[in-house]
Amino acid sequence: MTAAFGPPATAGPGPLARRWAALDPHQRTAALGRARQAIGAMTGTGGEAWPHVDDVTERAIVAAAEADRGTDWPRLLLSDYARYWRDGVRTAYEQPAGELRRRTATAALAAALHGQPYLDEAADGLLLLCEQTTWCWAAHEQFAAEAGRVVPDVDRPFLDLGAAETVAVLAWADLILGTALDERTPGLRQRIRRETRARVIEPFLGSRDWHWLGLDGHLHNWNPWIHGHLLAAALFLVEDADVRTRTVNLVVDGLDRYLGSLPADGGCDEGYAYWWNGPARLAEALDLLDRVLGGRLDPWRWPPLPQLARYPHRMALGDGWYVNVGDGPARPSAAQAWQVLHRWGRATGDRQVIDFAASHRTPGEPAVTVAAGLGRAVLGLTDPQWLTQPPTAPPLPATTWLPDLQLLVSRERAGSPRGLTVAVKGGHNDENHNHNDVGSYLVALDGCPVLIDLGQPTYTAISFTDRRYEQWVTRSEWHNLPVVGGHGQAAGRDFRASAVAVDTDTDTDALRLDLAGAYPPEAGCRSWLRQVRLDRRRSTVTVTERWQVDDPADLRLHHTLAGEPLTHTAGRLAVRTLAGRTAVLAWDPRLGAGRLDRQPVDDPLLRDVWGPAVHRLVLTLPAQRTGSVTVTVNGGTE
Repeated sequence: MTAAFGPPATAGPGPLARRWAALDPHQRTAALGRARQAIGAMTGTGGEAWPHVDDVTERAIVAAAEADRGTDWPRLLLSDYARYWRDGVRTAYEQPAGELRRRTATAALAAALHGQPYLDEAADGLLLLCEQTTWCWAAHEQFAAEAGRVVPDVDRPFLDLGAAETVAVLAWADLILGTALDERTPGLRQRIRRETRARVIEPFLGSRDWHWLGLDGHLHNWNPWIHGHLLAAALFLVEDADVRTRTVNLVVDGLDRYLGSLPADGGCDEGYAYWWNGPARLAEALDLLDRVLGGRLDPWRWPPLPQLARYPHRMALGDGWYVNVGDGPARPSAAQAWQVLHRWGRATGDRQVIDFAASHRTPGEPAVTVAAGLGRAVLGLTDPQWLTQPPTAPPLPATTWLPDLQLLVSRERAGSPRGLTVAVKGGHNDENHNHNDVGSYLVALDGCPVLIDLGQPTYTAISFTDRRYEQWVTRSEWHNLPVVGGHGQAAGRDFRASAVAVDTDTDTDALRLDLAGAYPPEAGCRSWLRQVRLDRRRSTVTVTERWQVDDPADLRLHHTLAGEPLTHTAGRLAVRTLAGRTAVLAWDPRLGAGRLDRQPVDDPLLRDVWGPAVHRLVLTLPAQRTGSVTVTVNGGTE
């Protein structure tokens, strides 16, 4: 979640709500009651209940569970929870809480495949989850904060992502283990249902004040993420038919609202990494509903679902690198729920979507990862088309233009990461997970970024407050942007690009836009026309700046770089990329060599991607009220 939100929801019911209302309510209620059978997952234990699971995947799941057995379970301490308020640290509590969920989910899946001894391990984890004082993460615990406490009130649970993620483990574990839990640990399933009712179902039915519902028109990934887990909880853990139906009706209403907020171009302003917990969560929830209804929902042609499925391969740079805007790592974990995208592509009949998912089916590697979610793993293991899918080559489009997001991605060679790829964005500075980055661009050489967007830092207490832009990585000064009159860009929806225009053809792609509106009035920026152009014939990215300002006293161009600077002279900088290739930046030598700043990277998330340091090239521009400058980027030798 962020302090900034996406586009407002459309007025009136959307396709999901209309389709849901058109179904016979008695048939709907009956179908919801048969949900356990409808999704095709077995409720027994042992390998015979999972006939499609391959040996590699089964061994990986059991090996992970075996490695956990005999080690200490994660300890969830009040002192770690309280650190959010004391020193702003979230991870001290959230990491062991996440590890508890992962270990429990792994044991549950291993128990479903092999029974004992993993059934006892799963039961231990499920009860530990039930015994937590709170499922809510400290960063979201508004009720305790309002009361001036660090200890949550067990009688007033806050329904957040942590609660949703926890109940999802309980729901899917209950589904796949079923009566085996009753036979081995009588009473545990009743305890699971009690905690689910008190911590999740009753708060959801009892209040429409949860911000993530988007009733004010502000929608973001919390909506499908939480609603999807609530759907599983209602279907697998709620035995009262009326309560189950009421819960699912509200889930449908919430998902329909999120669907209506998504842009027609299929873009995700939260970026590729959050796509997996935004649009992908929506697709999972719709898929689950469609399975329960025996295919009568049939949502896959509803706009913009076919376009949304294309977003991941449109953002791929190659070798695990992605176009990352806002809070997203440029090289996220490859252990995603690719089976979700594969099934989505099959449902829409999109060969490129199928191929991109299949390109991650590595021989000798497991077909699913429990870390991506127990429900995702369960459905993946019951999908024979995914389990038997051979690897394919990823589609890498030559040109992607998303007009609603104002994002252009252009590569030198279609179908290959070789050569140059450039991505440039317009938009505004109130996007979900926003960085002040209107007009910024990144350049990759052979798939590896060299002019970069730093991406997501480790979240702390200030990450989603009015102090967000105290973080250096969120500021425009650490994006590939100008400083105008000593000012960086300002935050807010009013600070945006204008005069956006795109030209694309076989040999060249270009995006032109005026950045002036992204700067505060005191910058005195009348216009700042930027053109970013990829020339496939010359293997060159050219960035041209033309400006008109009131006060030219402090005009600079900033370029954030990954890799190792090599030669740096007037008008030229050579950089060895993280992949070992050489990229060359060139500009008018009369501007001099500029200044090259080295910035240590201490944040563990950023360090994992970029290494111990990044650099920033600062070019001081002529002190002229009107002027222009050009910077080029290409592959070179050194």
